Amino acid sequence: MKQTLTIDGNTRLGELVTFFPAITSRLNELHIDYCCQGDRTLDEAIKEAGLSPDFLAQVQKAYAEYLARPGKEAPITELSDEELIDLILDTHHLTERALWKELDKLVNLILLVHYEHGKELMLNVHRGFSELKMELEEHFAKEEKELFPAMLKEGKTARELTAIRTLISELEGEHDGAGKIIKRLLRDTDDFTPPVYACPTVKNVYSKLHELVDDIFLHIAKENSVLFKRYQ
Repeated sequence: MKQTLTIDGNTRLGELVTFFPAITSRLNELHIDYCCQGDRTLDEAIKEAGLSPDFLAQVQKAYAEYLARPGKEAPITELSDEELIDLILDTHHLTERALWKELDKLVNLILLVHYEHGKELMLNVHRGFSELKMELEEHFAKEEKELFPAMLKEGKTARELTAIRTLISELEGEHDGAGKIIKRLLRDTDDFTPPVYACPTVKNVYSKLHELVDDIFLHIAKENSVLFKRYQ
């Protein structure tokens, strides 16, 4: 498998972040969806976002600088199914569970404390977070109890491979559902910009929600653009 990527206008977003994960923060700032819409090309994304064509050259330059860094990790396309699944579990499932456990209490707290002067916003944040948490909890259970064990089974039959593809299709739909919830949260919170009345707890909630969302985006990209594609 290739170790590096030649970036041009036809490079797909999912492939881009797989080889160049550091670019995700910039794509997030620009609201370029590289997880659920990872099959789009860079040219398509640049056009839809209304960016200058120079953005492609900026990405190429940043990737060249990334490649020059010592000690960078090999792209996840080099990993076996088992190694990639372990990475997803240890890096994303653990991280996201810890974040939503911490947020669970904090989001309810700010709903009560700021209800009188921030009712609509606090209700939207509470509802969006609650829906996202429920979506992730059920999604993780399906992956950990069904999909990943099925993928790691040796000597899979044609029927078992068909069942894996069917489950992947369902999980990709759930990725889309999580993406819609996240986009609504971003809209409601003005990209996680704390309101003028924000206390330290509200600012902490917004910061941790931002961290959770960024991790989810990269998590979905790894599954949709790498792991799941191996079974198409």
